[in-house]
Amino acid sequence: MKEKKRSIYQFAGDWGFPFGLYMTCAAMASIYADKFQPLSLVFLILLLGLPFLTYALQRRKFVEDNGFTEYAGLWMLGIVLYILGAVVSGFIVYLVLQYIRPGFFYEQAQFIIESYEKTPGAVDSRFVDTLRLMVEKQLMPNAIQIVFSAFWFISFGGSLISALTALFAQKPLNRRQQR
Repeated sequence: MKEKKRSIYQFAGDWGFPFGLYMTCAAMASIYADKFQPLSLVFLILLLGLPFLTYALQRRKFVEDNGFTEYAGLWMLGIVLYILGAVVSGFIVYLVLQYIRPGFFYEQAQFIIESYEKTPGAVDSRFVDTLRLMVEKQLMPNAIQIVFSAFWFISFGGSLISALTALFAQKPLNRRQQR
């Protein structure tokens, strides 16, 4: 009996959760890098790995379809992967920022202000004054605002990354890859 091929959306649905966990690891490395400095490097590596992971999944789908997946389909696959990944990572990041590290953005703002003030030869900066005012008046964004902003940024950025990686994922199949 012939195996039924998965649609672009089924494929993205199957890989959306693991993709989201990958993105969650990157987000957690970023959030906790102030507590453990090597996580900054982990974050950077994971971030730079996203286009390669996107390409690998698009290529897998292209090979699964014996090279008949069109560019638009591979691009859409990447877009859906990033949207699903953003939902998964957004939920976890929200829980962390809301309940485990609720003062994260205030801590980061305070760190920036203190670092700038310790800089030799630093002159008055509108940015630092504005940041100080935001901290004093409790105007920093809350967890849900950050998560929604990140969701839209990831979705848009993922669309651009997917557009580029889809071009490379369509390279012709060799004989071993054809079924």
